[in-house]
Amino acid sequence: MKKFIAVLAVVLLLCGIAFVFIWPVLRMEFASSAHYTEQDKREYKYYTPELLKKMPRISKDYEFHYTNISGPQAFVFGIHFNGTTETSRIRKYLISEGYIPQKECQVQAECWRSPRNNDVVSLYKLVEFNEAGVEIYRRPNKE
Repeated sequence: MKKFIAVLAVVLLLCGIAFVFIWPVLRMEFASSAHYTEQDKREYKYYTPELLKKMPRISKDYEFHYTNISGPQAFVFGIHFNGTTETSRIRKYLISEGYIPQKECQVQAECWRSPRNNDVVSLYKLVEFNEAGVEIYRRPNKE
């Protein structure tokens, strides 16, 4: 009986340890949204697409965000810059990554697409607030 209790205690301890390490990942996986900075290492690594990780930092004051729209149907990843509306470096970066400006956009922004993926990249400026940003709209299936 003592052996059974000892084994049960070890199994429960291992399950508890595994839960402590898995819980933060599960919270991020099922989150409907997140706001974070580059210093939030776990969120930055988990949520941020490579395009945003390599995006020129046009301001020292910036933050990232993630939104899950309609369950697993669409995702929006973004970076928001405070204190600037100068986006020419971002345009050059998008061109270097193979993105092409689109003639039409469903939002009040510049929309960019690449033949390599289904993402729609929106580049926006809020002149009245001295802010700019980039959002990636991603759907698992091509529209």
